Amino acid sequence: MELDPQIAYWVQQFINAAVLASFYVPLAMAYALVQGITNKIFLSFGDFAMYATFAAIYAALALLRFDVDPWVITFASLAVGMACAGGLGHSAATNIFIPLRNRSSQAFMIGSIGISIALQEAMRVLTGSKDVWLSPLFDMQSFPLFSGSFPIQIGLMQLIAVAVSIASVLLILGVTNFTRFGLLWHACAQNESLAKLTGIDTDKVLRWTCVASAMLASVSGWIIVTTSGGINFSIGILLGFKALFASVIGGFGTIEGAIKGGLFLAFAETLWTSVFPSDYRDVAVFGVIVLILIIHPDGLHSPYQRRESEA
Repeated sequence: MELDPQIAYWVQQFINAAVLASFYVPLAMAYALVQGITNKIFLSFGDFAMYATFAAIYAALALLRFDVDPWVITFASLAVGMACAGGLGHSAATNIFIPLRNRSSQAFMIGSIGISIALQEAMRVLTGSKDVWLSPLFDMQSFPLFSGSFPIQIGLMQLIAVAVSIASVLLILGVTNFTRFGLLWHACAQNESLAKLTGIDTDKVLRWTCVASAMLASVSGWIIVTTSGGINFSIGILLGFKALFASVIGGFGTIEGAIKGGLFLAFAETLWTSVFPSDYRDVAVFGVIVLILIIHPDGLHSPYQRRESEA
C-alpha cells in the first residue's frame, strides 16, 4: 500500500514523536512521583537516568564480548540499569532526601543538585570526559509499514523501546492506583502531617518512592542508549530540566499530568523539527511552555484535589 508522500511524511513524524515520547513520559513521571509527596523541586532525575544509562551500556558491552543473543543483552542491560538506579535512589533517599524533607525547599533542591554534581563528576572521571557508544543490538533492523516514494518504517529497537516505556507507565499507574503503596502515596501527597497522625511511615513511603522513581528514570536512560547508541556524563543536566518542564506543564506533581506533559514535549519538539531548523528547537519549545504556564499556571492537567495546607 502506497501513501501520498506528504501524508507519509507526517505519519513518519508521528512515529518519531511516539518514540521520543517513550523517553520523555517515564522521566516526567519519575519527577512527578517524588514532587507529588514532597512538594519540592527535585533536579536529580536526569543524572539518575544518566547513571543508569552507563550501567546499562557497560553491562551490554560486557555481554557483547561473549557473543550473547541480542535479546538477552537488551533486557539484561535494562535490568542492570534499573537495579543500579534503584540502589542509588534508596541510598539518596536514606542519606539525603529524608533528612532534608522537613527543611526548606531550597535545602532540598540544593541536596538534589549536590547528588547531580557528584554523579556527573564520577562519570566524568570514569569515562575521561569521552562519549561511550554501543553498537546497534539488532543491526539496524526495521519494519517497513508503507512503501512508496516516501517509505514509512520503525526500527526494531525503537519498537522495543516504546513497548518497554508503555509497560513501565502502565505498571506505575497500576501500583499507584490499585495497591496499598499507591494508597499510602496518595495519602502523603494530599497531607503529609495527617498521614503521619494516622500511623503512616512517611519516611518509608518517600524512600520507596525514590526507588521507584529512579528505576523509572533508568528506563528513559536505557531508551537513550539503545535507540541512539551514545551517552556522555553531561547529558543529565538537560534531561533533568526536561523532566521538570514536562511534569510542570502537565500539572505540577500529578502522574497523569506528567504523562500529558511528556507527550506534549515530544510532539512539540517533533513538530518543530519537521517544519523548522532544529537549531532553535529547545528555545521554541520552552518558549511555548512558558506561554502555556502564563495562560494556565496549573498546567494542562489541573488536579481535582490539591495538596492540603500543612501549616
